[in-house]
Amino acid sequence: MPISWGRAEKVTFSNCGALDQWVAEPTPAVYAVTYQKDPLNKPKSHTVLFFGESEDLAQQQTTIKHQVCDAWNREGGHSNELFVFVCPMKGSTKQQRIKLQQQLVLEYQPRANVYAEDY
Repeated sequence: MPISWGRAEKVTFSNCGALDQWVAEPTPAVYAVTYQKDPLNKPKSHTVLFFGESEDLAQQQTTIKHQVCDAWNREGGHSNELFVFVCPMKGSTKQQRIKLQQQLVLEYQPRANVYAEDY
């Protein structure tokens, strides 16, 4: 199930499933870590916890899981409640990925991006 984020410009992300079971591809991308506020009544509705960017998701996968889960656990959540969505950006520069990430953070203000300097 793909999902789009972005108010100024829609960007499509692919659903990669549960964060704790995710196996990342070695690709540059912007990614979103989400949770479901009401999984019983709105199982397709996701709230963004964190937007990030990576030059190689496979190399950063463990760090992403650890740090985002730590932020979520500080808020009383459990890591099995988190999902990951990816927008692959093959051939992109770091500046392009950061620009998209910053745009999405500005538009949605995800809670865990408060800890962005830790990522």
